[in-house]
Amino acid sequence: MEKNYLLAKIFALFSLIVTAIPFYSQTYCSPSYPSGCTNWRITQVTIPEVGFTNSFAAGTCTSERDRTSVVINLNTTTNYTINVSTTNWTACGMAIDFNSDGDFDDAGENLFLPTYIANQNQTYTGPFTIPSSVAAGNYRMRIWNRLGNSGAGTPTADSACATYAYGTWTDYTVNVLEPLSTSEITLSSAKIYPNPVSDVLTIENTKTIKSVEIYDFNGKLLRNEFPKNSKNTIIRLPDLVPGIYTAKIISDKGNQSIKFIKK
Repeated sequence: MEKNYLLAKIFALFSLIVTAIPFYSQTYCSPSYPSGCTNWRITQVTIPEVGFTNSFAAGTCTSERDRTSVVINLNTTTNYTINVSTTNWTACGMAIDFNSDGDFDDAGENLFLPTYIANQNQTYTGPFTIPSSVAAGNYRMRIWNRLGNSGAGTPTADSACATYAYGTWTDYTVNVLEPLSTSEITLSSAKIYPNPVSDVLTIENTKTIKSVEIYDFNGKLLRNEFPKNSKNTIIRLPDLVPGIYTAKIISDKGNQSIKFIKK
C-alpha cells in the first residue's frame, strides 16, 4: 500500500512539473486594413523558376491569409523572379522573416518593394535572392498590399506589419534547401544553351563528355545520360516541369555543374 502511495505521489509531481513547463510557438505581427479588402487585394503570386503559382478567389481576402501550409522550395544565391498581381490600384511587398523573430522589419528581410503603378489591375515583377548566410530550414514569407489605395503604411511606411487603408496580405512557408554538395573541379570549359530551355538542351565542351547528370532543385538525380565519347551532345527534356535544374557534366578531365531553367 505504501509503495503504491509513493508511486502515486511521484506521478502527481511529475504531472505538475510537465504542465508547468511553458511551450512557446512564434507569434507573428499582422498588417491591418480597416477600410476593407473585398475589391482591393492580391489576386495571384507566381515564382516561375520553381513552377510556383498561387491564386486567390474573390471573397477569400480575409479567410485565406494563412497559407503557411503551402511550401515553396528555394535555394540560396539563386536568382528568382516573383510576380504579384493586384487589383484596384494597389501595389505590394514581399518579405521573409529570416531570423524567425515574428516580424519582417530586420535588415535584409524586405526582398521586393516595387514602385506603385497607377493601373486598376497590375502585375508587379521583380528579382530576389535568398542570401548565402541563410541556413537551411523553414521561414515565413509575407506578401501584402501597400501604396496606392492601400496608403504608405503607419507608423512604419512599407512595413509588413503596418496599418494601411485598403488591401490584404498572405503568408507562405519558404523551405530553404541545403546547397548541392559537390566536390567538383571548378572548370569553365562547358557551355549549355538555350537557357532557359523548352525541350532540347545542347551541351558543348572542350573535353570529351563521359556522362551528364540532371538534378532538380532539391538535389535529386533525375537522369543520367551517356553520350558516345563526344565533346557535344543534346539532351531532350520535354518531361521536366518548369523550374531550376542542374546539369553535372562529367568529362575525362573533371566535372562541372551548370544551372539552367526549364520553361
